[in-house]
Amino acid sequence: MESQLLEFFKFFAIYFVELSFLFVIVSVLIAFLNNRYKSTFEKHLGKDSYLTYLSYIKAILLGSLTPFCSCSTIPLFRALLKANVVFGVCIAYLLTSPLVNPIIVGMLFVAFGLKITLIYVAFLFVAIFVLSTMIQKLDTQKFLQENFKSTNNNDHLRAKKPINFTSFSTSVLQKSSSCCDTQMNKNMSCCTKSKNKDSIKNLFFQSLKDYKKLVPYIAIGMGIGAFIHGFVPQDFLQNYLGGFGILNVIFAAFIGILLYVRVEAIIPIGVALLGVGVNEGVIMSFLIAGAGCSLPELILLKSIFKLNFLALFVGLVLCIAIGFGMIIYFL
Repeated sequence: MESQLLEFFKFFAIYFVELSFLFVIVSVLIAFLNNRYKSTFEKHLGKDSYLTYLSYIKAILLGSLTPFCSCSTIPLFRALLKANVVFGVCIAYLLTSPLVNPIIVGMLFVAFGLKITLIYVAFLFVAIFVLSTMIQKLDTQKFLQENFKSTNNNDHLRAKKPINFTSFSTSVLQKSSSCCDTQMNKNMSCCTKSKNKDSIKNLFFQSLKDYKKLVPYIAIGMGIGAFIHGFVPQDFLQNYLGGFGILNVIFAAFIGILLYVRVEAIIPIGVALLGVGVNEGVIMSFLIAGAGCSLPELILLKSIFKLNFLALFVGLVLCIAIGFGMIIYFL
């Protein structure tokens, strides 16, 4: 019991600090980059057209290069939402980052071979692309918490009325220019105020202000993750993922959702399960569900979304996990 308690507090302290650091630093960085390179964000991730889906592919590629766990994706995901990136594109990143990244792909290759790794990457790219573009067709305003909408102008998130970024940027630039032109003849206080607003110091304090609102969610989420990490034995997985045939693929997905497993640990667990005779399809279902979603992540997302989106998000991860698990099961 003492070792379990020590593991609990060690896990909680390390990942609470890590996640807090990520929230503050990522928020400042994205806000700074958005202020300086707003047109670049709009060009590469903000373009929403029913004929052009390049933004979704770029978001998937971005996610595949960021080796975050399901909780660690939230800071950048939240920052992208605040940077006016299209909702569906943000979801593509949210789903991709914990599931397709250099760490998990490399470990999959070493543990399960090239064939399964290539099928894994191809399946997830296609599934995430299709699901994220489908979500964008919904009225996504109904998913957002009112307090999040009030602190962030998310009118552009409505899929049925996508924002015209070209006209939006032009109008903003015109207003900014006219303001500074007017003040040019006076004391240029408008321009000075605008520059001060974008300073790193101000962005940092704004990030801290936002972080204070999230501390309870982070603490509760990491508490659940630390409890599971310290008190749920690995034998539990080995005992309950065998003996039910194809139904194990479904059971494995639900068990994975309930656990909080870091990407660095989930593949070694998969190798251990393979060693005791668990089918590869069952292992893949557990791997995707465990890495792609967790109770701590859902608690963090609760600060942004209502329960209807959380249910949808869990359903998406379960569908991806079970779908891929079934494919591997019958190979």
